[in-house]
Amino acid sequence: MGQLARNLTLAGVVLAVVACAPVDDTIGSRLAQPPPGAPLRKPIEAGDIAIVGQDVAHDIVNLPAIADAPVPPLVQFTGVTSIIAPPIDTDPYTELLRDRLLLLTREKLRFVERTLPPLVIAPKKGKGKKAPPPVVDADSDPDYQVLAELRGRADDDFYKIQIQFVDIHTSEVLFDGLYRIRKEASDQSPEPPEEAQPPAALDGAAPPAAPTEAAPSPAGSSTL
Repeated sequence: MGQLARNLTLAGVVLAVVACAPVDDTIGSRLAQPPPGAPLRKPIEAGDIAIVGQDVAHDIVNLPAIADAPVPPLVQFTGVTSIIAPPIDTDPYTELLRDRLLLLTREKLRFVERTLPPLVIAPKKGKGKKAPPPVVDADSDPDYQVLAELRGRADDDFYKIQIQFVDIHTSEVLFDGLYRIRKEASDQSPEPPEEAQPPAALDGAAPPAAPTEAAPSPAGSSTL
């Protein structure tokens, strides 16, 4: 009996450790990941996708390959993908992240999916007007790519998002960030609206009578 009790205690400890162990949610990811057996990365607490976009934009424009480029390179961003099961709507995350990237990198990057006009800063005294970035040629091939992927479970209140900035020509990952963000409100299932209830009658009061239609006046008669 003593041995059985010890075995049961050991089994309980093992189950508790397994339950508390971090889960590898990178299975099925299309982004570059650390080699098997490497410690799992701890995400940065970012709050929401808009804050992530702001931090990522600043980090990308500070990369030497971008900061020192004589001509703003062309970048492709095809949106936020997801390996969350069951699938979720990633459009809200794509729109918020794209808006931040386009707004905060418009001096240093040209996006294939650009939806904002180039930023032209008013010239300072004694300096010539700053030329806007070259117009994007529809047939041009991008030099870099922004990859973004959501991970987690659909019923979680928070997701992980991994964002990478990749050199398309060499496949080198120049930036790799992992963040923890809360679920966007538009990603949550809306609650069904409550049905309108008729007003309750006062105690002892008769229910309101149904409206009656006025009887038509006889032909040829008039009322004063």
